[in-house]
Amino acid sequence: MTDDSPDDVLDDLFHACSLAAFLEVASQSVRMPDSETTRRLASRLYEDALAEKNRLADADSQTT
Repeated sequence: MTDDSPDDVLDDLFHACSLAAFLEVASQSVRMPDSETTRRLASRLYEDALAEKNRLADADSQTT
């Protein structure tokens, strides 16, 4: 991540998952999204994405 562009923050897996969680919870809320619900969802999305990334890396390393 560099300081060149504010969009770079979305290249970070954790921040992208956090934004996705916020938007998902917000779409289901009439008010401001609940921070605890958003935090739990962001953590789950991040863990799932990280597991998938690691699974793909392991599969790639086994084929080379």
